[in-house]
Amino acid sequence: MCDTIVALKNSTLNNCVLFGKNSDREKNEPHIVIRVPRKEHKKGEKVKCTYIEVEQAEVTYDCFLFKPSWIWGAEMGVNEFGVVIGNEAVFTNQRQGPPALLGMDILRLALERSKTAKEAVDNIIYFIERYGQGGKCGYTKNLKYHNSFLIADFENAWVLETAGVYWALQKVKDVRSISNALSIRNDYDMKSKMIKREIIDFKKEFENPLITKFACGNFRQQLTQKMLEEKKGKLTIEDFKSILRYHYNLNSKNFLYGSMKNICMHSKSIISSETTGSFIVELIDRKINIFATGSSLPCLSIYKPLWFVENRDIFFTEEKTDLAIGYWKAQRKIIENVEKGKVDRDTYLKNRDEREKELFKLARNVKNDLEKENIIKMAWQFE
Repeated sequence: MCDTIVALKNSTLNNCVLFGKNSDREKNEPHIVIRVPRKEHKKGEKVKCTYIEVEQAEVTYDCFLFKPSWIWGAEMGVNEFGVVIGNEAVFTNQRQGPPALLGMDILRLALERSKTAKEAVDNIIYFIERYGQGGKCGYTKNLKYHNSFLIADFENAWVLETAGVYWALQKVKDVRSISNALSIRNDYDMKSKMIKREIIDFKKEFENPLITKFACGNFRQQLTQKMLEEKKGKLTIEDFKSILRYHYNLNSKNFLYGSMKNICMHSKSIISSETTGSFIVELIDRKINIFATGSSLPCLSIYKPLWFVENRDIFFTEEKTDLAIGYWKAQRKIIENVEKGKVDRDTYLKNRDEREKELFKLARNVKNDLEKENIIKMAWQFE
């Protein structure tokens, strides 16, 4: 289960676009951070996604992908043009078909082929209608679902919600969140041509209410939307961190036992997932500033800076997936020691907060690519 949030320039303190997402998956499923370079491809070439092949583009763009290690696609990512996408599992009344494209595959395909958010929307719709959604999405569980997407760039953002081949599209006006529930009703800007009725309530028409209720997607979407609305016009990166680190009813032990109402989710119950990775993207003055945990549980992790610098050797790549998995597992072990009380929680959090503030200050004063490289090397060796 996941949560994705966005604030446009009219809603942030420094006139930027902010985008954030928690990826909630199985506790031991590695969530890796890789950089995929821009590439040119031969005409007629195919690309193998998680389960099926699709036609390759002549050029695919430079991307940071934040992804389950075993899946070709990604839970979230950003490309060289500042197109940012996060996807959510949604549970609908449409039949699950044979293995096809996962929502995560579609997300990566869109990032690799799109220069704007609207172009990404069009690409997502194309792949959904052309190939369909289908296949096992769980690491060890036989979990299958359809998808919703939050897509943004330097100027605009869109919510695209799907049920099989059907979809509805809504343009974001200021702030918006999505979770594991359909949220578009009759307030869409466009809908699938396959939906013949002139006006429909997309959520009412296509949602599976029982599974959605267990996923607590409606609760979390309304909660994060309320948090965004309360600070609209003044939203900052720190506000986004607070939302993504949020535990429902902190005065109880609720957050330690896997409540599905947590935004920072802890896997301590039969049905709950765990936040295995989190990121925030700031789009400002044509600059792309990324802050990512690269590790589980943002409440215990550091948001570390990343940039699209020229030197690619400092990043994990698709060819170095094993190293990326090793990094994630090492961070997971540190966090597990804090959870189990082997490391004093208060001391750890004090040091974490100081380090995060130091990194953020360095990121704010960075002047060139060499300085960015040095900050990335320092930040991603720490924890």
